[in-house]
Amino acid sequence: MYKYYNPHPKGLSTDDCVKRAIVVVTGMEYKAVTSALNSFRMVSGAKRYNTDRNPHRYVSDVLGAKKLAVSDNMTVKQFCSSHPQGRYILDMPGHWVGVYDSDYYDEWDCGDEIVNCAYEITSEPFFPPSHQNMVFKNCCTSQTVSETEALISIYDGNGSSVKRRIPSELTEGYVLCLMHSHYSYIDLDGMNKKR
Repeated sequence: MYKYYNPHPKGLSTDDCVKRAIVVVTGMEYKAVTSALNSFRMVSGAKRYNTDRNPHRYVSDVLGAKKLAVSDNMTVKQFCSSHPQGRYILDMPGHWVGVYDSDYYDEWDCGDEIVNCAYEITSEPFFPPSHQNMVFKNCCTSQTVSETEALISIYDGNGSSVKRRIPSELTEGYVLCLMHSHYSYIDLDGMNKKR
């Protein structure tokens, strides 16, 4: 399903679909994506952040994305229907879009556009696009990473954070200790189910 999304810090509508797509699937700050793509030009030799296959190589080499072939004439909507879970960047002629659990996030509804290929993102879990702009202070969050591991994030009053992978069975005790230290708690798995 289409979701309007514009992570540009000033709310501007610019030719930045590559950056938007990467923000959607990684949860990185917009400015951090800009810096990363520009820095990666030193490796790729590209003239601009979004030319000479620079973003394709960045997504593959840095984010470790797996390139997926798609059926001929498959649209964004069809791809999302056939991939109900996961994070993907869809490459279309002259455009990219980020997909999170079958929702595609963009400034316009590109659902009828034909997909050239898809990149599947399987790196660390992160905040889904609907929660990326939330400011967490003096709180902790938990999110399931696998059947045996959870990711605990601890946010201090200055907005910085520490992330720790722990065995799933220790999550409750870990969170209780933090709550006794006056941290509020957000269960990201529960938030994702409510979306």
